[in-house]
Amino acid sequence: MVNVMFWARWTGRSDILARNGVVASSHPLATQAGIEILQKGGNAIDAAIVTAAVLDVVEPFSTGCGGDVFALIHFPDAKKPIGVNGSGKSGSLVTLDEILQKGWEKMPVRGGPPVTIPGAMHAWWYLSTKYGNLDFKEVLEPAIRYAEDGFPVSYLTALYWKYLLHVLQNAEAWKTYTLDGRAPRMGENMRIPHLARTFKSVAEEGIEIFYKGDIAELIAKTVQEHGGFITLDDLARHETIQTESIRTNYRGVEVHEHPPNGQGFAALEMLNIMEQFDFSRFGPLDATRYHVMIEAKKLAYADLYQFNADPEFYEIPLDKLLSKGYAKDRASLITFDRAMEPPTPGLPLGEDTVYLCTADKEGMAVSFINSLYMGFGSGLVVPGTGIKLQNRGALFTLDPKHPNRYEPRKRPFHTIIPGALYKDGEFFGVFGIMGGPHQAQAHAQFVSNVVDHGMTPQEALEHPRFHHDQQANTVGLENSIPPSVQGHLRKIGHRLVHESMSNFGGGQAIFILEDGWIAGSDHRKDGQAAGF
Repeated sequence: MVNVMFWARWTGRSDILARNGVVASSHPLATQAGIEILQKGGNAIDAAIVTAAVLDVVEPFSTGCGGDVFALIHFPDAKKPIGVNGSGKSGSLVTLDEILQKGWEKMPVRGGPPVTIPGAMHAWWYLSTKYGNLDFKEVLEPAIRYAEDGFPVSYLTALYWKYLLHVLQNAEAWKTYTLDGRAPRMGENMRIPHLARTFKSVAEEGIEIFYKGDIAELIAKTVQEHGGFITLDDLARHETIQTESIRTNYRGVEVHEHPPNGQGFAALEMLNIMEQFDFSRFGPLDATRYHVMIEAKKLAYADLYQFNADPEFYEIPLDKLLSKGYAKDRASLITFDRAMEPPTPGLPLGEDTVYLCTADKEGMAVSFINSLYMGFGSGLVVPGTGIKLQNRGALFTLDPKHPNRYEPRKRPFHTIIPGALYKDGEFFGVFGIMGGPHQAQAHAQFVSNVVDHGMTPQEALEHPRFHHDQQANTVGLENSIPPSVQGHLRKIGHRLVHESMSNFGGGQAIFILEDGWIAGSDHRKDGQAAGF
């Protein structure tokens, strides 16, 4: 499946090949920290944790210990991955009726109300203590070093930081994540000593300080002071849960996603619909291929917005949604000569996340995604801690009849999804693409690139993508898609928008080889894949 005809390679970056271990992330310093831990004897889980922790420091608007985590983990010789849900629940201070009495028509995007329990730190600790090779403190050392001593701000990071500065909500956020009241510029040294102190406290005193001790009290106090609903008891109740992946078979390759409350089932449903069409007739940049994928996306996301919710509160009909018969029925709605109108979406979605993946010499591989939801999350930073609180609760609906309606101590609809591939019962690789509502549609495009066109990880990531906005029913096409394709799609009714108006995310992927690994990192980010 991996195309080794290097002379035909058109991508801007090379795939990375290594025997002993690989790490791919959206920032080179985070990738190198993961490699450092692997070289010290850590495994792929240790590497994933330190990579995520360093990203908390060097790409602070996208991720952090105050956000959430989902992961798929492949253990050597396993036939499927295990899933880990490190997402937090809503607070318990108010009910939906009490929110509606405030006159709200939707959940606020910033401030205290959309803050849900930060699950990332607990997930890092859970994975480290349950499956890691190294002590949690040793794993966090590179992140502590960068937070204390500083790091040079990279090009895209500086751009996004400046763009997002206006969302910061409290004085602590401005004090912690600015330089003299402005965003750091490319090349400037940025230090976040309070975050280093938090990492040290958890590493030395245990996870209880974050969820039951002094840090927990500060989190609850900060949220409530800004109108939010989290209590100290809510934090104390939080736990990371182990889950079973959901999957489908796409033309002989098993594609695994994390189950709801994440949106992974939309990627699987989209692939099932795409499978009803003979893609061998289409080249990678064929207009009809893009048309079919866009239409499949519309159908899959209509179900996503209708059904995705916390499975503890609502039984999602996954058997029906992921059946091949259902896909055949849905595919029959697609015609080659006209674009369909999609159903009205239920929710607006945000876009700031980091995805990373790691693999070690023993054959373990980790697909790992960590997010604050929107840039800088809620805009709140907990005083003296450097902790940025996520705003994932903004994805709750206030419609009392919707499965994803706000309720106390409930996990909201989640956009972040890790992916994994197996073939003939054997592990094939891990992958993921960040970008809010772009993620599931990008997963399906990536898998098709690999399965239908034999692309390497780097090729499959860099291949030009579309992004369909379900609410506006518009399609963004990356500039490298030929004008003839754009013209055909317009002719049959697709409403195209300028490339710069769409978010195409950024991803990483690691595939297994006979004697080692091959990895790619998306050119749309400042990231890097590296190995040794």
